[in-house]
Amino acid sequence: MDRISALDDKVLGRIVSLLPLKEMLRTSVLSRRWRRVWTAARAFDFTGAEVDCFDVDVYISRIDSYLDQLSASSSCTDIHFIFFPGIQDPQAADRWIRFATDHNVATLVFDLRIGRPVRLSFSSFQLCRSLTTLEICGYIMPRLAAYPLGPAFPSLRSLSLYDVTIADPRTFFAQCPVIERLTVEFPDDDRDHLLPASALRSCPLLSTISLTDCTVPREPPSAGPPAFPSLRAARLENVRVAAPQSLLDSCPVIAELTIQSPPEGFAFRLDRRHTVSTLRIIGRNFPRLSLPSLSPSLRTLALCDLKITNPPALIQAFQGLEVLLLKRVRIEPGADSGIQVRAPRMRHLMVQDSKGLGLVAVTDTPQLCRLFCWGDIRHLRVFRCAVPKLEEAFLHCMVKNPYGGKYYLWKNLMQPLSHVRLLSANWWFICELLHWNAQA
Repeated sequence: MDRISALDDKVLGRIVSLLPLKEMLRTSVLSRRWRRVWTAARAFDFTGAEVDCFDVDVYISRIDSYLDQLSASSSCTDIHFIFFPGIQDPQAADRWIRFATDHNVATLVFDLRIGRPVRLSFSSFQLCRSLTTLEICGYIMPRLAAYPLGPAFPSLRSLSLYDVTIADPRTFFAQCPVIERLTVEFPDDDRDHLLPASALRSCPLLSTISLTDCTVPREPPSAGPPAFPSLRAARLENVRVAAPQSLLDSCPVIAELTIQSPPEGFAFRLDRRHTVSTLRIIGRNFPRLSLPSLSPSLRTLALCDLKITNPPALIQAFQGLEVLLLKRVRIEPGADSGIQVRAPRMRHLMVQDSKGLGLVAVTDTPQLCRLFCWGDIRHLRVFRCAVPKLEEAFLHCMVKNPYGGKYYLWKNLMQPLSHVRLLSANWWFICELLHWNAQA
């Protein structure tokens, strides 16, 4: 017998867990010793069962056969991870959930990315006490009733719902009392998917949340504790918030806030009460944005695909920053063009395709270490006294022959960067420099 075959079934099970399903099953023909080794695996991805199978009934029966063999094996006791393909047969889905419940599965994935949404029964989850990670895609979450034995997901820490419809968010999230990470992406359709902030009050340990394509309605003020007492990071994509300031005030310890595709009129402010240190605002089709007043705790600011209506507020926001990213940012027509970067703490500055800002003048950044500029280099001006600690500079001009042979303009840009340890410039600059040196 070879040395690998002499290993314990649990060790071999961990090894075959790294294989795709098809290769995992092939190990059963190696020898009599390996006939049942695959049943000791701790992770199964049953999406591999659909290879060369175009009949849904055959597809389901094939997975049922695998599960029957696992249930009959004494080596299959606890399974760490199962990935079930999405099907439009609720009875089969219910059988598979019961199997996961009987085998103490910790991570369960149901993925239905094509076809019409199917209502998924949660009655089988009642005894699934070991489930810590659950991911569901393309199903309808039914209205849940309170279970006499306690919440349906007493150990669930991470929940991801993609293209789902939740009938009653309040009672659904009440079944997840210890959840820490939540991702919800509602279907991108014409319906208005409501998710009240109060529906998550039953999840006091929630630290990370990501919401997409929904509406957070206005609710009457509550005298109780904040809705998100432990929330540290939030991402909102195409989320319509009726009262943005009230929602932000309900997150007393939030440190990272990302807003993608904000609707027109999305207004909020960050004052000394807030602890946000990283703010990202990413638009779509250049929406008009009035930059809010920012708290002194803010250290990282990223703006992308936006049209700023109040440039003075943008300049004022630089004061306490350490990292600044401006990507395809424009100034509202009629507003003053050009900005001055004056930030005593700033260490990283990145400006990309933002000629709509006008001239970006780096005037007072004594701690700046890295400078990145991609786009029309004619809209960048660096003062020598502003970058005494600059170590790396990356300049990539998208305009051919930007200065038209005017050497002094090139000199004005490059002379303040003569002390930089690592300087990268694209070939248009190099061609111009060689041409000027040849003339000299």
